[in-house]
Amino acid sequence: MSSMEAVTTREAGQRLGITQASVRQLVGSGQLTVMGKAGRVLLLNRSSVERQAAAGTRRGRAWTPKVAWAALTMLSGGNPGWISSSEKSRLKSRLRGRTAEDVALLARHKDRVRRYRVTQDGMPILQDHLIPGGVSALRSEAVAARFGLTGGSGIVEGYVMLGDAEQLAAALGMVEDPDGNAIVREVAFTEPFVDCRAPLAAIAVDLMGSLSTRERTAGQRVINELLHV
Repeated sequence: MSSMEAVTTREAGQRLGITQASVRQLVGSGQLTVMGKAGRVLLLNRSSVERQAAAGTRRGRAWTPKVAWAALTMLSGGNPGWISSSEKSRLKSRLRGRTAEDVALLARHKDRVRRYRVTQDGMPILQDHLIPGGVSALRSEAVAARFGLTGGSGIVEGYVMLGDAEQLAAALGMVEDPDGNAIVREVAFTEPFVDCRAPLAAIAVDLMGSLSTRERTAGQRVINELLHV
């Protein structure tokens, strides 16, 4: 492990502007990736810290997965049938005055993110098992045009049901890698994925977690546009 790839919890806290206790909470929630230890010092993956810095670390209780997906579906023009009419009304009110950054932070528990390294031969096979999200969704010309981006980033990204990531990893010989070329997002239910497509707002939130300024900015822009429709 290269020292350039790892940072201590103290260094992560300084980068994120939070306490080491808060850093450990982010580790516990899976938002920061542990690479190992140096003695009693926990070492974190630098890229996961940078992704968190890009996403922000403001405090506030996140939405539950069902509420997060309801909000993202509503923003995308859909009707989340898994919540009641009164819940939809309250959620619509809560979205007023929000920013893209607010939405991304509130929706941070929408999925469980697993990162892997997959071979070039395995990438198209993996892609066939995922509902495209983030950069992989840009393979659709219509989606790419909406974000003003193009596909072909060399990364496979998408959604599967909880538990499927490990099965895919075993079948394709993938190894977990915080800087890997496969981003597998596990979700607990399939209702938001109409016609096996992720809601536009979910794709935008995925892009907001990218280390690419261009992708992150495009995601922010689309969410802000959806908030003001």
